[in-house]
This record gives sequence, structure tokens and C-alpha cells, in this order.
Amino acid sequence: MQIFLKNKYVLDVIATIMFFTRIPVNWSYFSDKQPDLTSAAWAFPLVGLFIGVLSGAVGDIFIYIGLPTFLCCVISITLSIFLTGAFHEDGLADTLDGLGAGGTPKRINKIIHDSRLGTYGVSALILAYLFRLGILLSLVDAGYSLVSILSVAFASGKIAIIFARNFFDNSIFAKTGSIVEVISNKNVIIATLIWVISSHLIFPFIGILVGSLFMIFVIFIIGNKSKKALGGITGDILGAISLLTEIVFLFGIVITVIEKI
Repeated sequence: MQIFLKNKYVLDVIATIMFFTRIPVNWSYFSDKQPDLTSAAWAFPLVGLFIGVLSGAVGDIFIYIGLPTFLCCVISITLSIFLTGAFHEDGLADTLDGLGAGGTPKRINKIIHDSRLGTYGVSALILAYLFRLGILLSLVDAGYSLVSILSVAFASGKIAIIFARNFFDNSIFAKTGSIVEVISNKNVIIATLIWVISSHLIFPFIGILVGSLFMIFVIFIIGNKSKKALGGITGDILGAISLLTEIVFLFGIVITVIEKI
């Protein structure tokens, strides 16, 4: 058992769970070394699937026993927030406050790290939750389970982090430990395969294609905006990209299955 728990790939998954969720993990039990998130990046979409399964399963159970779909979707969204500690939601709000306000790089960075929420941040969170809820309701009406929807959604957000990180340089304001380094081609390929296979098992090819194009658009827009404003990306920027790509990927799916709704 100890040999299994100290396996490199097992440690990568545990490190990723520890980073992306609030699930309590006693890292010292598994390793004496610091967790290496850059090396563990291949597991990002895998842990995204895990988060989606946990939060979606509860909603599906309530749907099965007869609760209204609207309420079940809200329950699943709420549980996902508890599981992740609103990790990416915080990044989205901070990013929109900073980039929305504008100014010098130092001013933008100060706003991003201000614990108070501004109008842009609050508006972004409200719209994100409304879009997520509307999309979940639409896809459940189309015959998809909350487990399948949320697992692929969270995996999509995590794969977006990997590509955004490799495509854009770090900002000088990026805090050590809050952002991974450049991810190896091997880990990118493994992570991509995990995401592609899981997506194709659930959604149609055309939906995945449209959703992927939307994801690329978001990565390009937010990444370039951050590059101009801060000289690169930060952990908060990656969090914003992750949450937004989750939403736009599912939106692409909704567009292509609309005839089923």
C-alpha cells in the first residue's frame, strides 16, 4: 500500500486534488518533498472530472427522487463551490476588477489583490452563475446527466489552464506557488488525451469542436488582455480563464444539441 501511495502518478493526482479542492490532504503522509504542480499538470483534467462527478452525482440523485431540475442544478453548483473553495470564481472576480478598471500595471495588480470586490467582479460572478445555471438546465433537458455535464466542464477548464500557461509568459506580478511553470509536451499530451476521450464519450463531435473554438477564443482574449495590462498572466488570470472556458465550452455544446431541447 505504501509503495502505491508513493507512486509518482498517485502523488501527482493527490497534489492536484490538494491544490484545486478543499478536500483535506495530509501531504506529509505521502511525501517528504514539496508537491510539484508543474510535473502533476497531466492530472489537472482528471481532477476536474473528479470534481464534476462528486458535485454532479448529488444533483442527479435529487433529480432521480423527484426534486425540480432547477433546484438540483443549484445544489450541484453549490457543492462544486464548496469542493473548490470558489477557487476560480475568486480569480474571475479579481481579474475582471483589475482589467476592467485599467491603469498602470501596478495599479491593476493592486486592484486584483484587493480583498474587496468591485462592480466588474460582482457583475462577472453573477453573470457566470446565471450562464452556468442556464446551460445546466438546457443540457439536462436535452437528456444529459449532471455528472456528465459537470465532469467534462471542469476538465475543460483545467485543460485550458495548461494551454494558457504554455502559450503566455508569467507576469512579473505572478506569485510563486500560485502558477505552474511551462508544462512538458508529454504532460500536455496526456492531459489532452484525458480531456478528449472523456469529452467524446459524452458529447457529439460537432459540439466539442464548437466548444473548443470558444475556449480558444477566451484563452486568446484574456491572455492577450493580461499580456498588455500586466506583461503576462498570473494565478488569478488562469483562474478566470478556467471558469470562463468551462462555461463557453458547454455553451458550444448547447448550441449544437438545441434541437433536442
